[in-house]
Amino acid sequence: MEGRVASTHPFKVYTYNPDGSQGTRLLGGSYDNISAVTIACSVYQAMQQFDVDTWRQLGVWDSTNTLIAVIGAQAEAPTQTAPAALPVLSSLNPDSAGNWSVEVHALGQNFTPDAVMVSGGMTAATTFISSTELSFVVPGVHIAGVYPVKVRQASGESGELPFTAL
Repeated sequence: MEGRVASTHPFKVYTYNPDGSQGTRLLGGSYDNISAVTIACSVYQAMQQFDVDTWRQLGVWDSTNTLIAVIGAQAEAPTQTAPAALPVLSSLNPDSAGNWSVEVHALGQNFTPDAVMVSGGMTAATTFISSTELSFVVPGVHIAGVYPVKVRQASGESGELPFTAL
């Protein structure tokens, strides 16, 4: 490769139609094929950042009008999903108890089947009832006091609410 000079020749970059034909001419010049493809990739990236809702394909044609590269392969924009909502813990029923094995119902929003109740780093046996209700058994704390509890699941953690052990 040493001492070898890349040959240069005219090239053109067009939008690439689904049927394989040339669309709108975007730019052209005289560079080697590798540079032409690199330039087309830069144009493609700039176009996508300008209008992310429209997915395009670009084609690079050489001086003989032969297609030498296609950049982009999406016919349609990919389906974009919003991140999963964080759980919201609104209330505990009951919010206090003297019985260490009492069942408590946690009410809120955005609960998922993988949700667990957590207090002081310990997880409680938790049952998913619905996206707005969980039940759990208060862990064997044995010391009276106020314990912060929260919901933990794959999407994240809720804020804390106090549970008073009597």
